[in-house]
Amino acid sequence: MTVRRSTLYDPADPPPGVRLRLGVVAAALHVTVTELAGAASLPRPSLYRLLTNEWPARAKPAERAAIRAAIEALLVTHGATQAQIATLWHAYGGHGAPYRAEAAASPEVQTTTQPEEPEMLLPKQALSPQARRHFKLFTNPFDGEVQRDEHFFSGDDMRYVREAAWQCSQNGGFAAIVGESGAGKTTVLADLEARLQAEARGVIVIRPSVLGMEESNAKGQMLKSTDILHAVITTLQPEATVPQTLQARTVRAAKMLTSSAEAGATHLLVIEEAHGLPDHTLKHLKRLHELRLGRRNLLGILLLAQPELKLRLANGLRTGVLREVAQRVEIVELLPLDADLRGYLQCRAEAAGAKLADLADDGAVEALRTRLTRKTSTGAVSMCYPLAVNNMMTRALNMAAEIGAPTVTRDVIGAI
Repeated sequence: MTVRRSTLYDPADPPPGVRLRLGVVAAALHVTVTELAGAASLPRPSLYRLLTNEWPARAKPAERAAIRAAIEALLVTHGATQAQIATLWHAYGGHGAPYRAEAAASPEVQTTTQPEEPEMLLPKQALSPQARRHFKLFTNPFDGEVQRDEHFFSGDDMRYVREAAWQCSQNGGFAAIVGESGAGKTTVLADLEARLQAEARGVIVIRPSVLGMEESNAKGQMLKSTDILHAVITTLQPEATVPQTLQARTVRAAKMLTSSAEAGATHLLVIEEAHGLPDHTLKHLKRLHELRLGRRNLLGILLLAQPELKLRLANGLRTGVLREVAQRVEIVELLPLDADLRGYLQCRAEAAGAKLADLADDGAVEALRTRLTRKTSTGAVSMCYPLAVNNMMTRALNMAAEIGAPTVTRDVIGAI
């Protein structure tokens, strides 16, 4: 294979932005991004950047070395050879060997590359004008945005998650909705807020946030208990002066929550991307949840997080670091669609004024489920989440229109 290189560099020491062999080796060993991120104690977005040699900006050399060692140890447990480990941090395609002088002088370099693993997940897809005309669609049924009730698919699993979020808002519970990126956490939260507005239950939603929230200031910006108390005070009384000390903020927030509860209000603290919360903030959440008016909790807490939070709580329970939190928070998992896949596709098609049978045949649905399932050493792992399904179906509709197929078929899915 002939590859033209516009910029020459040593593959053993690539610059930022160059794809590393780490991702290829991990895929070959069936190690997921979630597993890599857990081993490295990094959030998934940071791990994705690491695959292209972009390290956390504030990571010191010792921290980088620790991350490398943790990832290498994980891959070794999955069967990585010494040859694979030796080239993990080299540029993909370079085989770890610096370019020879004669190769650098030549405008074309002969390289032999390994075939890449097929990508399971796709970036955001847009329905082409050709596909709109071909399938007589005015809107993309699989654009992913739930803007109306008819767009919201409520299978058995989603009904359970939806009810868990509702009960947390009504009874002052402490719950964490956990799911992969694209599993529907934001959709669940939007549905909850819409229900609260429609039913006028007097629930005050408090949503603290920090841009670039991470577990430590070395990686981004931590969300601290002082920030949460600030959000409580300013939500209940926007013009209030916020005390500067933690003690004063705690007292002020408790008094305001008590007064608001006596007036008949219920309070729900919602934190998105909660897998980025530091341990000490998670511990403080438990103490906030213990604020009561008689037997009534003054503050319900709803966390939305990726699976890293479940892993951290499990580890924290074992080590004792987060024991009190792990024993009190209810983990509610958003599972892949799998058995509900046909119902989901049918719901989205009907919401756009179409019929699923006019867009895809029976074989395509099963092929889509298979396409979004990865075999690993511990069993099959499904990535059949709404966002992945939406992008795959949009790509399939575009491809079917390009080749003139009347509907999406098994062969169309297989060609993606």
